Amino acid sequence: MRSDPYQERARALAVEAGLDPDAKIDRPGQRPMPTWCLFRDAARKEKLARDVEVVAADIALKPQAAQYQNSPLKVFGKHDDATIAQMRNCMSVGNAVAGVICADGHLGYAQPVGGVIAYEKQISISGVGFDIGCGNMAVRLDTPFSQIEGNVGTIIKDVHNVISFGVGRTNDERVEHELFDDADAWRESDMGAYRQKAVSQLGTVGSGNHYVDLLRDEEGFVWIGVHFGSRGLGHTSATRYLKAAGGKDGMNVPPAVIDEDSEIGRRYIAAMQLAGRYSYAGREWVIERVRRSIGGEVTDMVHNHHKYAWRERVSTIRGGIRGTPSPSAPHGISPTGILPFPISLKVPARA
Repeated sequence: MRSDPYQERARALAVEAGLDPDAKIDRPGQRPMPTWCLFRDAARKEKLARDVEVVAADIALKPQAAQYQNSPLKVFGKHDDATIAQMRNCMSVGNAVAGVICADGHLGYAQPVGGVIAYEKQISISGVGFDIGCGNMAVRLDTPFSQIEGNVGTIIKDVHNVISFGVGRTNDERVEHELFDDADAWRESDMGAYRQKAVSQLGTVGSGNHYVDLLRDEEGFVWIGVHFGSRGLGHTSATRYLKAAGGKDGMNVPPAVIDEDSEIGRRYIAAMQLAGRYSYAGREWVIERVRRSIGGEVTDMVHNHHKYAWRERVSTIRGGIRGTPSPSAPHGISPTGILPFPISLKVPARA
Protein backbone atom coordinates (compact mmCIF):
# COMPACT_ATOMS: atom_id res chain seq x y z
CA MET A 1 0.00 0.00 0.00
CA ARG A 2 1.31 3.47 -0.88
CA SER A 3 2.37 5.51 2.15
CA ASP A 4 0.53 8.73 2.97
CA PRO A 5 2.85 11.69 2.20
CA TYR A 6 1.31 13.74 5.03
CA GLN A 7 1.30 11.07 7.75
CA GLU A 8 4.61 11.95 9.38
CA ARG A 9 3.73 15.63 9.84
CA ALA A 10 0.13 14.80 10.85
CA ARG A 11 1.43 12.48 13.57
CA ALA A 12 3.74 15.23 14.83
CA LEU A 13 0.84 17.69 14.96
CA ALA A 14 -1.22 15.18 16.97
CA VAL A 15 1.64 14.81 19.47
CA GLU A 16 1.98 18.60 19.69
CA ALA A 17 -1.71 18.71 20.56
CA GLY A 18 -1.12 16.23 23.42
CA LEU A 19 -2.83 13.32 21.67
CA ASP A 20 -1.77 9.76 20.90
CA PRO A 21 -1.53 9.66 17.09
CA ASP A 22 -2.37 5.93 17.05
CA ALA A 23 -5.42 6.12 19.29
CA LYS A 24 -8.50 4.90 17.45
CA ILE A 25 -11.47 7.16 16.79
CA ASP A 26 -14.83 5.45 16.39
CA ARG A 27 -16.90 6.45 13.36
CA PRO A 28 -20.52 5.26 13.15
CA GLY A 29 -20.97 2.99 10.16
CA GLN A 30 -17.27 3.14 9.26
CA ARG A 31 -14.02 1.59 10.40
CA PRO A 32 -12.21 3.37 13.27
CA MET A 33 -9.37 5.65 12.20
CA PRO A 34 -6.16 6.71 13.97
CA THR A 35 -6.14 10.14 15.60
CA TRP A 36 -3.39 11.44 13.31
CA CYS A 37 -5.88 11.41 10.42
CA LEU A 38 -7.62 14.39 12.06
CA PHE A 39 -4.46 16.41 11.41
CA ARG A 40 -3.86 15.27 7.83
CA ASP A 41 -5.56 18.29 6.22
CA ALA A 42 -3.50 20.69 8.37
CA ALA A 43 -0.32 18.84 7.35
CA ARG A 44 -1.33 19.05 3.71
CA LYS A 45 -1.97 22.80 3.93
CA GLU A 46 1.44 23.34 5.55
CA LYS A 47 3.10 21.46 2.69
CA LEU A 48 1.21 23.40 0.03
CA ALA A 49 2.10 26.71 1.69
CA ARG A 50 5.79 25.77 1.70
CA ASP A 51 5.61 24.71 -1.95
CA VAL A 52 3.98 28.01 -2.93
CA GLU A 53 6.70 29.95 -1.11
CA VAL A 54 9.40 28.02 -2.98
CA VAL A 55 7.72 28.79 -6.33
CA ALA A 56 7.31 32.46 -5.39
CA ALA A 57 11.01 32.68 -4.57
CA ASP A 58 11.89 31.04 -7.90
CA ILE A 59 9.63 33.46 -9.79
CA ALA A 60 11.12 36.44 -7.95
CA LEU A 61 14.52 35.63 -9.46
CA LYS A 62 13.12 36.74 -12.83
CA PRO A 63 11.46 40.11 -12.16
CA GLN A 64 8.28 40.88 -14.07
CA ALA A 65 8.11 44.03 -16.19
CA ALA A 66 6.80 46.93 -14.13
CA GLN A 67 3.66 47.51 -16.24
CA TYR A 68 2.43 43.96 -15.50
CA GLN A 69 3.12 43.90 -11.78
CA ASN A 70 0.12 43.87 -9.44
CA SER A 71 -2.38 43.42 -12.29
CA PRO A 72 -5.98 43.09 -11.08
CA LEU A 73 -7.19 39.69 -9.84
CA LYS A 74 -10.91 39.12 -9.31
CA VAL A 75 -11.85 36.25 -7.00
CA PHE A 76 -15.35 34.76 -7.01
CA GLY A 77 -16.31 32.66 -3.98
CA LYS A 78 -14.12 31.33 -1.18
CA HIS A 79 -10.95 29.36 -1.86
CA ASP A 80 -8.05 27.72 -0.06
CA ASP A 81 -5.13 30.04 0.59
CA ALA A 82 -2.97 27.73 -1.56
CA THR A 83 -5.26 28.23 -4.57
CA ILE A 84 -5.12 32.02 -4.35
CA ALA A 85 -1.35 31.95 -3.74
CA GLN A 86 -0.87 29.71 -6.78
CA MET A 87 -2.87 32.16 -8.89
CA ARG A 88 -0.87 35.14 -7.65
CA ASN A 89 2.33 33.31 -8.53
CA CYS A 90 0.99 32.75 -12.05
CA MET A 91 0.15 36.42 -12.41
CA SER A 92 3.73 37.30 -11.45
CA VAL A 93 5.02 35.66 -14.64
CA GLY A 94 4.96 37.20 -18.10
CA ASN A 95 2.71 39.90 -19.50
CA ALA A 96 -0.30 39.22 -17.27
CA VAL A 97 -2.82 42.07 -17.49
CA ALA A 98 -5.80 40.63 -15.57
CA GLY A 99 -6.91 37.45 -13.85
CA VAL A 100 -10.00 35.75 -12.45
CA ILE A 101 -10.55 32.80 -10.13
CA CYS A 102 -14.01 31.41 -10.77
CA ALA A 103 -16.27 30.11 -8.01
CA ASP A 104 -15.29 26.47 -8.64
CA GLY A 105 -11.54 27.20 -8.66
CA HIS A 106 -9.09 24.88 -6.94
CA LEU A 107 -5.42 23.97 -7.00
CA GLY A 108 -4.21 22.77 -10.40
CA TYR A 109 -1.08 21.93 -12.34
CA ALA A 110 0.92 25.20 -12.25
CA GLN A 111 -2.30 27.26 -12.55
CA PRO A 112 -5.56 26.81 -10.62
CA VAL A 113 -8.41 24.97 -12.28
CA GLY A 114 -11.01 27.68 -12.83
CA GLY A 115 -8.28 30.31 -13.06
CA VAL A 116 -8.28 32.65 -16.07
CA ILE A 117 -5.42 34.96 -17.03
CA ALA A 118 -5.23 37.45 -19.89
CA TYR A 119 -1.73 38.04 -21.29
CA GLU A 120 -0.52 40.69 -23.69
CA LYS A 121 0.91 38.95 -26.78
CA GLN A 122 1.65 35.79 -24.82
CA ILE A 123 0.06 32.42 -24.13
CA SER A 124 0.38 30.10 -21.15
CA ILE A 125 0.91 26.44 -21.99
CA SER A 126 0.27 25.66 -18.33
CA GLY A 127 -2.96 27.67 -18.35
CA VAL A 128 -4.37 25.77 -21.32
CA GLY A 129 -3.44 22.43 -19.76
CA PHE A 130 -3.10 18.90 -21.07
CA ASP A 131 -6.49 17.74 -22.39
CA ILE A 132 -6.69 20.59 -24.90
CA GLY A 133 -10.23 21.44 -26.01
CA CYS A 134 -11.90 19.14 -23.49
CA GLY A 135 -15.57 19.98 -23.31
CA ASN A 136 -19.24 19.06 -23.22
CA MET A 137 -21.66 18.50 -26.05
CA ALA A 138 -25.35 17.75 -25.61
CA VAL A 139 -28.13 17.43 -28.16
CA ARG A 140 -31.88 17.26 -27.73
CA LEU A 141 -33.79 14.83 -29.93
CA ASP A 142 -37.39 15.00 -31.05
CA THR A 143 -37.74 11.53 -29.51
CA PRO A 144 -39.87 11.27 -26.35
CA PHE A 145 -38.14 9.28 -23.63
CA SER A 146 -41.29 7.19 -23.21
CA GLN A 147 -40.73 5.92 -26.76
CA ILE A 148 -37.37 4.33 -25.87
CA GLU A 149 -37.83 3.67 -22.15
CA GLY A 150 -38.23 -0.06 -22.64
CA ASN A 151 -35.22 -0.22 -24.95
CA VAL A 152 -32.61 1.66 -22.89
CA GLY A 153 -30.67 -1.49 -22.05
CA THR A 154 -30.27 -2.40 -25.72
CA ILE A 155 -29.23 1.15 -26.63
CA ILE A 156 -26.59 1.25 -23.87
CA LYS A 157 -25.24 -2.12 -24.98
CA ASP A 158 -24.94 -0.86 -28.54
CA VAL A 159 -23.13 2.27 -27.32
CA HIS A 160 -20.69 0.09 -25.38
CA ASN A 161 -20.09 -2.09 -28.44
CA VAL A 162 -19.35 0.71 -30.91
CA ILE A 163 -17.69 3.38 -28.72
CA SER A 164 -14.45 2.76 -26.84
CA PHE A 165 -14.09 3.80 -23.20
CA GLY A 166 -10.94 3.65 -21.09
CA VAL A 167 -7.43 3.12 -22.44
CA GLY A 168 -7.00 2.11 -26.08
CA ARG A 169 -9.64 1.17 -28.61
CA THR A 170 -11.96 -1.79 -28.10
CA ASN A 171 -13.93 -1.70 -31.36
CA ASP A 172 -13.09 -1.72 -35.06
CA GLU A 173 -15.23 1.24 -36.16
CA ARG A 174 -12.70 3.81 -37.35
CA VAL A 175 -13.65 7.44 -37.96
CA GLU A 176 -12.88 9.29 -41.18
CA HIS A 177 -12.53 13.06 -40.92
CA GLU A 178 -11.29 15.87 -43.15
CA LEU A 179 -9.03 17.04 -40.32
CA PHE A 180 -6.59 14.27 -41.20
CA ASP A 181 -6.26 15.64 -44.73
CA ASP A 182 -5.31 19.14 -43.53
CA ALA A 183 -1.59 18.82 -44.26
CA ASP A 184 -0.94 22.47 -43.35
CA ALA A 185 -2.35 22.03 -39.84
CA TRP A 186 -0.22 18.96 -39.13
CA ARG A 187 2.89 20.61 -40.54
CA GLU A 188 2.47 23.96 -38.77
CA SER A 189 1.85 22.24 -35.42
CA ASP A 190 4.79 19.90 -36.00
CA MET A 191 2.56 17.04 -34.83
CA GLY A 192 2.62 15.03 -38.07
CA ALA A 193 4.40 12.12 -36.39
CA TYR A 194 1.34 11.66 -34.14
CA ARG A 195 -1.19 11.72 -36.97
CA GLN A 196 -1.71 7.96 -37.33
CA LYS A 197 -2.26 7.48 -33.61
CA ALA A 198 -4.70 10.39 -33.66
CA VAL A 199 -6.57 8.63 -36.48
CA SER A 200 -6.87 5.49 -34.36
CA GLN A 201 -8.16 7.40 -31.31
CA LEU A 202 -10.77 9.69 -32.87
CA GLY A 203 -14.19 8.80 -31.52
CA THR A 204 -12.87 7.20 -28.32
CA VAL A 205 -13.98 8.66 -24.99
CA GLY A 206 -11.19 7.77 -22.57
CA SER A 207 -11.51 7.41 -18.80
CA GLY A 208 -11.65 9.51 -15.65
CA ASN A 209 -14.63 11.88 -15.57
CA HIS A 210 -15.33 11.45 -19.30
CA TYR A 211 -18.67 9.97 -20.23
CA VAL A 212 -21.54 9.37 -22.64
CA ASP A 213 -24.93 9.97 -21.00
CA LEU A 214 -28.53 9.38 -21.96
CA LEU A 215 -30.70 12.11 -20.44
CA ARG A 216 -34.32 13.25 -20.19
CA ASP A 217 -35.48 16.87 -19.90
CA GLU A 218 -38.46 18.40 -18.10
CA GLU A 219 -40.62 18.02 -21.19
CA GLY A 220 -39.80 14.32 -21.49
CA PHE A 221 -37.52 14.47 -24.54
CA VAL A 222 -34.27 12.55 -24.92
CA TRP A 223 -30.88 14.26 -24.71
CA ILE A 224 -27.49 12.75 -25.44
CA GLY A 225 -24.59 14.24 -23.48
CA VAL A 226 -20.85 13.62 -23.77
CA HIS A 227 -17.74 14.96 -22.07
CA PHE A 228 -14.18 14.31 -23.26
CA GLY A 229 -11.37 16.04 -25.09
CA SER A 230 -8.49 15.65 -27.51
CA ARG A 231 -7.24 12.32 -26.16
CA GLY A 232 -3.56 11.54 -26.73
CA LEU A 233 -3.12 14.27 -29.34
CA GLY A 234 -3.78 17.05 -26.85
CA HIS A 235 -1.76 15.51 -24.05
CA THR A 236 1.21 14.79 -26.31
CA SER A 237 1.11 18.33 -27.75
CA ALA A 238 0.99 19.91 -24.29
CA THR A 239 3.76 17.68 -22.92
CA ARG A 240 6.00 18.30 -25.92
CA TYR A 241 5.68 22.09 -25.93
CA LEU A 242 5.81 22.37 -22.15
CA LYS A 243 9.19 20.64 -22.27
CA ALA A 244 10.35 22.73 -25.24
CA ALA A 245 9.49 25.91 -23.31
CA GLY A 246 11.53 24.76 -20.32
CA GLY A 247 8.41 24.29 -18.20
CA LYS A 248 7.99 21.84 -15.35
CA ASP A 249 5.27 19.26 -14.78
CA GLY A 250 3.67 19.41 -11.33
CA MET A 251 1.29 21.31 -9.08
CA ASN A 252 3.39 24.05 -7.56
CA VAL A 253 5.72 24.99 -10.39
CA PRO A 254 6.07 28.26 -12.34
CA PRO A 255 3.74 28.48 -15.37
CA ALA A 256 5.24 28.12 -18.83
CA VAL A 257 4.40 31.38 -20.61
CA ILE A 258 5.66 32.00 -24.16
CA ASP A 259 5.49 34.82 -26.71
CA GLU A 260 2.78 34.13 -29.25
CA ASP A 261 4.89 35.41 -32.15
CA SER A 262 7.96 33.32 -31.29
CA GLU A 263 8.75 30.12 -33.20
CA ILE A 264 7.61 27.93 -30.33
CA GLY A 265 4.59 30.17 -29.77
CA ARG A 266 3.39 29.85 -33.36
CA ARG A 267 3.86 26.09 -33.36
CA TYR A 268 2.19 25.61 -30.00
CA ILE A 269 -0.82 27.71 -31.01
CA ALA A 270 -1.13 25.65 -34.20
CA ALA A 271 -0.98 22.47 -32.09
CA MET A 272 -3.63 23.84 -29.72
CA GLN A 273 -5.91 24.69 -32.64
CA LEU A 274 -5.44 21.23 -34.13
CA ALA A 275 -6.21 19.50 -30.84
CA GLY A 276 -9.26 21.73 -30.38
CA ARG A 277 -10.63 20.79 -33.79
CA TYR A 278 -9.89 17.15 -33.03
CA SER A 279 -11.82 17.25 -29.76
CA TYR A 280 -14.86 18.75 -31.49
CA ALA A 281 -14.71 16.14 -34.25
CA GLY A 282 -14.62 13.34 -31.68
CA ARG A 283 -17.58 14.61 -29.67
CA GLU A 284 -19.64 15.22 -32.80
CA TRP A 285 -18.97 11.69 -34.06
CA VAL A 286 -19.88 10.06 -30.74
CA ILE A 287 -23.09 12.09 -30.45
CA GLU A 288 -24.10 11.16 -34.00
CA ARG A 289 -23.30 7.49 -33.45
CA VAL A 290 -25.49 7.36 -30.35
CA ARG A 291 -28.26 9.27 -32.15
CA ARG A 292 -28.29 6.60 -34.84
CA SER A 293 -28.84 3.96 -32.16
CA ILE A 294 -31.78 5.88 -30.71
CA GLY A 295 -33.33 7.37 -33.83
CA GLY A 296 -34.92 10.79 -34.10
CA GLU A 297 -33.63 14.17 -35.23
CA VAL A 298 -31.66 16.84 -33.36
CA THR A 299 -33.78 19.83 -32.28
CA ASP A 300 -31.35 21.62 -29.97
CA MET A 301 -27.64 21.54 -29.22
CA VAL A 302 -25.06 23.00 -26.85
CA HIS A 303 -21.34 22.54 -27.41
CA ASN A 304 -18.60 24.29 -25.47
CA HIS A 305 -15.11 23.66 -24.23
CA HIS A 306 -12.41 24.63 -21.77
CA LYS A 307 -8.64 24.00 -21.65
CA TYR A 308 -8.14 26.40 -24.53
CA ALA A 309 -7.12 29.99 -25.22
CA TRP A 310 -8.55 32.80 -27.32
CA ARG A 311 -6.96 35.89 -28.84
CA GLU A 312 -8.94 39.04 -28.11
CA ARG A 313 -8.56 42.75 -28.79
CA VAL A 314 -8.92 44.45 -25.43
CA SER A 315 -9.36 47.92 -24.03
CA THR A 316 -9.32 49.13 -20.43
CA ILE A 317 -12.79 50.05 -19.19
CA ARG A 318 -13.00 51.56 -15.66
CA GLY A 319 -10.08 49.52 -14.44
CA GLY A 320 -11.34 46.32 -16.03
CA ILE A 321 -10.80 44.54 -19.32
CA ARG A 322 -13.26 44.40 -22.19
CA GLY A 323 -12.48 42.00 -24.99
CA THR A 324 -13.53 41.67 -28.61
CA PRO A 325 -12.99 38.06 -29.74
CA SER A 326 -11.34 37.45 -33.06
CA PRO A 327 -13.50 35.75 -35.71
CA SER A 328 -14.31 32.16 -34.80
CA ALA A 329 -13.03 29.21 -36.77
CA PRO A 330 -15.29 26.21 -37.56
CA HIS A 331 -17.05 24.66 -34.55
CA GLY A 332 -16.47 27.73 -32.39
CA ILE A 333 -12.72 27.18 -32.01
CA SER A 334 -11.10 30.60 -32.24
CA PRO A 335 -8.02 30.87 -34.44
CA THR A 336 -5.49 31.53 -31.64
CA GLY A 337 -5.58 32.78 -28.14
CA ILE A 338 -4.40 34.47 -25.03
CA LEU A 339 -7.22 33.75 -22.61
CA PRO A 340 -7.77 30.29 -21.02
CA PHE A 341 -11.55 30.28 -20.54
CA PRO A 342 -13.76 28.17 -18.21
CA ILE A 343 -17.33 27.16 -18.99
CA SER A 344 -20.49 26.58 -17.02
CA LEU A 345 -22.92 24.15 -18.58
CA LYS A 346 -26.39 23.26 -17.38
CA VAL A 347 -27.39 19.72 -18.34
CA PRO A 348 -30.81 18.09 -18.27
CA ALA A 349 -31.75 15.64 -15.53
CA ARG A 350 -30.45 12.09 -15.90
CA ALA A 351 -32.85 9.51 -17.25
